[in-house]
Amino acid sequence: MGKPKQHIEVFKTILLVVLFLTTILLLYFFWSNPVTGGFRLADIIGEEPEEIPTYEEVIQPGKIIVHFEGGGYTVLENGDFDAWDKCLQLLRGLNRQKVQAVEEITNAQFDQIMDFQSILYQFHYDLPMDNFIKLYGIPEIAGLDQIGDFSIIGFSSGSPESLFLHSNSKNKYYRMVYGSSHTSMEELLSTIEASTNINYHRIGTLVGTENKTLVPLSLNVKLEEIPYFPEFADLHTPEVKDFAKTFFGESFDFVRKIEESKGSHIYMYGYGDKVLTISAGGKAEYKNKETPQGSQQNYFEALDTAIQFVAAHGGWQTREGMEMKPFVRYVQPVEDNKRKGYRIVFGMTLSDEELYLEGSSFIVVDVIHGQVTQYLRDMVQVKREDYTESTSGAEQETFSTINMIAQNYQYIASILREEGHDFGDLQGDELFNAVADLIYSVDTGYMKPEYEGQESNTLIPAWVVKANSVMIYFDLYTAEPLGYTNMSKL
Repeated sequence: MGKPKQHIEVFKTILLVVLFLTTILLLYFFWSNPVTGGFRLADIIGEEPEEIPTYEEVIQPGKIIVHFEGGGYTVLENGDFDAWDKCLQLLRGLNRQKVQAVEEITNAQFDQIMDFQSILYQFHYDLPMDNFIKLYGIPEIAGLDQIGDFSIIGFSSGSPESLFLHSNSKNKYYRMVYGSSHTSMEELLSTIEASTNINYHRIGTLVGTENKTLVPLSLNVKLEEIPYFPEFADLHTPEVKDFAKTFFGESFDFVRKIEESKGSHIYMYGYGDKVLTISAGGKAEYKNKETPQGSQQNYFEALDTAIQFVAAHGGWQTREGMEMKPFVRYVQPVEDNKRKGYRIVFGMTLSDEELYLEGSSFIVVDVIHGQVTQYLRDMVQVKREDYTESTSGAEQETFSTINMIAQNYQYIASILREEGHDFGDLQGDELFNAVADLIYSVDTGYMKPEYEGQESNTLIPAWVVKANSVMIYFDLYTAEPLGYTNMSKL
């Protein structure tokens, strides 16, 4: 009868020894780990974990256009009047039983109804309607599936019981007829019209073409050059090594590191299956040639993959600079060995002003079958005190938008020709009109030139002219050309 009790005591002793040894090993692992230097207790207990942006935060209309009852226009900044949130609230509150019809209308009918007091939520890329409805908690409504992708949602007081949509990929327009007026949109428009707004005008009205793109005649702003420094200014720091480790995990000990004469650092695994290149100027490019093993993702799934990947490989903020807000600037389908996916180009805003990089972008992610095959990261850091000093002066009047286009239309045409647009033998007024009609957006922002001089790292206030997939930059006050970026070739 005594043997079972004796066995239990032996078992307890062994268990205590195992627990004691395990505790010693864990403490050694937590606090010593002198070999890798990459593990921190803060990583476990969550010391100030970085917030990962949601798809709702990065998917924002490129423009919100308001047409006033009296005939004028304005363009809202994201966040003004909570306009986009109010649109989403309306969509989520729809009663599918009250939807009377979803029907296609003509371009002329769309333009005619938008001549009334109206608001347009305009994206510079297409969003898949079915995934948008599911993710945003919008009721599934019969007939919406015919739309497929959409790039515009609109409301007009000329038909207050309707919502209007445009599919850029199909170049078709639709109307969803509801059983009652959308009073929240009417109230929003009344609030906006009663406020002080910047007047915008159609390019076509100002220069005598058909272009409906809206521009201000000029602006009064407090934008001055701002010093910046690259995210990876010194490639020999522990932070750069930790960043590189995130791409290779436990295989990092088998990664070859090459330091080029121009200062770039290359990390290579296997026979070039995974390669990370960090230039002397701080731009990081990662390529993964391993065959994707996952299944094809829809746009929102690919977007989530990209968001999570960036969060795990560098994060969405820099270590020392001011906070910046990411958003999706451009989306392009990509394909590799018959596997399809998306290239997602992320932009950044600094205190509500968009930032632009000549010939590059802050973050570009290719997602194919759930795997990130390419990742470009070119982040800049701006110190709070530098920003405050550069934006605390008196307002200045910008160069006139129309004069800026007129002064530079030949330069714009030359850039578009380089990027494949055929203007034939057009010259003079005909060339000017052709260039003016291609412009779909004119905005202000800060641009970073492509040079990487250590003593001249400044963000320059700029007009940003967007035509086709090209963004062309001009000095905000002199209209001198500053360079361009072709988003389709990033």
